Amino acid sequence: MTGPNPFHGLLAYPITPLTPDDAPDLDTLARLVRGAASAGVDAVTVLASSGAGVTFDPAERAAVVRTAVESAASGDRPLPVHVAVSGASTRDVVRHARAAQEGGASGVVLAPFSYLPLVDAEVIGLFRAVADAVDVPVCFYNKPLQTGYDVSPDVLSQLATTARVLALKDPAVLPGRSGARLDELRAALGEHRMSLGLSGDPALVESADVADAWHTGVAALLPEEYVAVRRARAAGRPDPGTERSLRWLLEVVRELQRMRPVSSLHALATALGVPTAPPRGPSRPATAEQVAVLHALVARRPVVPSAA
Repeated sequence: MTGPNPFHGLLAYPITPLTPDDAPDLDTLARLVRGAASAGVDAVTVLASSGAGVTFDPAERAAVVRTAVESAASGDRPLPVHVAVSGASTRDVVRHARAAQEGGASGVVLAPFSYLPLVDAEVIGLFRAVADAVDVPVCFYNKPLQTGYDVSPDVLSQLATTARVLALKDPAVLPGRSGARLDELRAALGEHRMSLGLSGDPALVESADVADAWHTGVAALLPEEYVAVRRARAAGRPDPGTERSLRWLLEVVRELQRMRPVSSLHALATALGVPTAPPRGPSRPATAEQVAVLHALVARRPVVPSAA
């Protein structure tokens, strides 16, 4: 790959907003993507966990990708758009990856999963199949608690060499994991260029290493706050205004952590005035009590200081 790694910086993962009749709300999605770009986010990823990508059929996925790509290119600061391509079979993943590339994606994000937890050889084969099918770079979306598979430094090094994997999205905190995880990955990768990114909003906001990238769904709804917090963390010089935003954002993400993942983001969107129905079933909508808490938090949202 030539040029900068497209999986670097603050990567926002928007929800896929839904209309009252359960169709993707493309106008609202476009608004979210443009808002993230204006706030200073470095890239967006659609149809991942936050975007409930596995609940949409191929035509709906194509419309979401087209809308995100067009919206990300329409402003003064064009953004890379990545597309999550996970599926229950290699055939599904390859089909999603090809459609993402045809739709103008800058990269694809893949969490390997199947009916049963995969083993190393199966994961390596899956990523190599994607590399054979498309030319865009790939981000390994590591979700051990959900998939039952945790990528090792050795496997990640193999994928960097043979499968065009240029990035990792890894939990910032995982029970039982060494605190030296990033150092171990860098040592295994050697000279290979890879963006080692972190996810998990409470850890990111509170204390996580700035790393090469932060991957977060909340940043698509609260991009100004997230941009301010990441920049302050990188600089090591938070100002009082940023500290207020950080404390408030930490309250929000801790509250979201008490709720069901995708439903919580849809509820936060509604509290922020972003129109969307709850996510498709079997996800359950947030309760009235949870919605009320989010509305109360949004009502005391502090003003974010200018990034300039």
